[in-house]
Amino acid sequence: MKFGICMYVARGVHLAQRGESMRSKIIVFAALIPMILAACNLPSGAAGQGGDFDAVSTYAAQTVAASVNQNQPTATSQPIEQQPGAQGTGGAPTATSQPPQAGQPTATSIPCNRASFVEDVTVPDNASIVVGKAFIKTWKLKNVGSCAWTSGYSLVFDSGDQMGGPASQQLTNGTVAPGQTIEISVNLVAPNSPGTYKGNWKLKDPNGAIFALSTGPFWVQIKAAAAPDWPTFKKGDSGNEVYAIQYLLVHHGQTPAVDGIFGNETQSEVEDFQTVKNLKEDGIVGPETWQNLIVAVKQGDTGPAVRAAQQLLKGKFGFNAVTVDGIFGPVTAQAVKDFQSSKGIASDGIVGPITWQKLIND
Repeated sequence: MKFGICMYVARGVHLAQRGESMRSKIIVFAALIPMILAACNLPSGAAGQGGDFDAVSTYAAQTVAASVNQNQPTATSQPIEQQPGAQGTGGAPTATSQPPQAGQPTATSIPCNRASFVEDVTVPDNASIVVGKAFIKTWKLKNVGSCAWTSGYSLVFDSGDQMGGPASQQLTNGTVAPGQTIEISVNLVAPNSPGTYKGNWKLKDPNGAIFALSTGPFWVQIKAAAAPDWPTFKKGDSGNEVYAIQYLLVHHGQTPAVDGIFGNETQSEVEDFQTVKNLKEDGIVGPETWQNLIVAVKQGDTGPAVRAAQQLLKGKFGFNAVTVDGIFGPVTAQAVKDFQSSKGIASDGIVGPITWQKLIND
């Protein structure tokens, strides 16, 4: 009996492997296998010691599953179709940008009206000017536009402190072609109160279009200073200050002997100068006479007024590197800057009213 059952099972397995039974019959048959094989001699690896029923069932199920799987079709991989434009042969060509041609200029547009700043010819930024004193501001500008500046162009006040300047004035009587420079001057007056003042200016073309530098307006900026206290010199005095008075008188066309002694001749020359300037003719150099005698001097200037400043720098304040030769060169300019720094005033190297007052009064 046991042998017959086992033969029947073997026959069923054989039929399953040949695919001669329907899938549903195989499943039913697989369910009966555990009970039938209990009496069969199985491999020790499947039955185990003691006839483990679960192991028998598992072995039988695996045997049937293997038979079923052998009859299933095997999936085969499909060939991959190459995408157009991919690397390799057969792809569509990829469009590429053409490199720029060498030597091709890039077109740029130069505006009709534009100026560039060259330099402050007079009155640099933060120059000290006595309150209420008239002065002339001069800029040098360059025409960097594409249109010539003609007599129809104007200098116009833009904003800030006008300082007595005009709202508008003619720029030139001639023509300033593109690439040329022009010096533009305007008459101004320092405000009556001490402080820093700044006025912005622009240009205007004949059609009324306002323009200036590429960065904005150009300007004048000053420090209005209170009228300084001036010492008084008269007949009988001598020294470096008297030398300065005599040099300044020569600058204004008078002819005193320059010897540092305030004698009769110097007194007479002072009186003549006071007459020319409509001042009180007393032969005494006081505040009003001083303010009419002094003139601003800077590097590059020459003459008796430069000698006056050099005499005070060297003879009174010990700047021995300075030569009293009437030439305002680099050595004199540096001495002026050092002196200004020591006195706590703007170190611009220009001998203006404040610097003169410090040179004479201190």
